[in-house]
Amino acid sequence: MEDVVKTVFAKMSNVKRPQRKFMLSLFAVLMVFQGKAIYLNMGRYSSASEKRFCRWSRREFDFVQFNKELFTREFPRNHEHVAAIDASFMSKSGQKTEGLGWYYNGSARESQRGLEISMISITDLKSNTAYVLDAH
Repeated sequence: MEDVVKTVFAKMSNVKRPQRKFMLSLFAVLMVFQGKAIYLNMGRYSSASEKRFCRWSRREFDFVQFNKELFTREFPRNHEHVAAIDASFMSKSGQKTEGLGWYYNGSARESQRGLEISMISITDLKSNTAYVLDAH
């Protein structure tokens, strides 16, 4: 996995060496991690501290470019691909949650109070699998 990620980072000129090092350690932790992915728990599974995860999460990282480069490197070009958009609903209560509103919940077949997550993905028609590029 590390070699693949390093190859993708080589194509991303906007990612500097310290951020590359952190992202490699983050991906490694997420591969072996069990439980909720909070800074404290991730600090237990890596040599990095909780504070380091907190600081680096505030910095921007272009996941769309990363996922696109990873997809073009790892998946066959002879397969047919299409773009897909999927909106998912998450029920959520409270007053201070950002983006909280009324959204359509398909499983309940009605509008409900909560959050909506929209995902843009590339779908491989031959393997019948979707790979997420971005989520909002």
